[in-house]
Amino acid sequence: MTGAWVVQADEAETVARPALQLLADASHTGGLLGANRLHLEPGEPGTKPHYHARSAEAFYVLDGALRMLIGTEILTLRRGGYAVVPAGVRHAFAADSDSPANVLITLVPGVERFGYFRRLPEILRGGFAEEEVASIHEQYDVHFVDCPEWDARPAGR
Repeated sequence: MTGAWVVQADEAETVARPALQLLADASHTGGLLGANRLHLEPGEPGTKPHYHARSAEAFYVLDGALRMLIGTEILTLRRGGYAVVPAGVRHAFAADSDSPANVLITLVPGVERFGYFRRLPEILRGGFAEEEVASIHEQYDVHFVDCPEWDARPAGR
């Protein structure tokens, strides 16, 4: 299969907290897309409100329920639900409080992001200086924004 990227589930790299299975990075797909599979336990946060300047991000709920902020709307995607968030639109997500979330996430066009996900556990632990975190976020096109309505919601709701 010349030019194809194939990865089996047992071969995919996994990053903990949140549990991510790294499926395809931009370098695997000629820059066409990036993909990962996310698993969140009930009520577990996924990410704070942010946007991507260079890519759209799509979410397909394989199982469970995913609470999402998209722009100014807060909604729940259930099994089989699909959302595409255009570049520049703020979004956030977390597992619903009553259900885990198992989600396939794609980013189009692809941006090298595996390096970010590998660093994420250390970022979340506070292992980098603030200016270094800002540089990492800029490098990987992750731009965090304020959103009081998302921050004020109870966990998973």
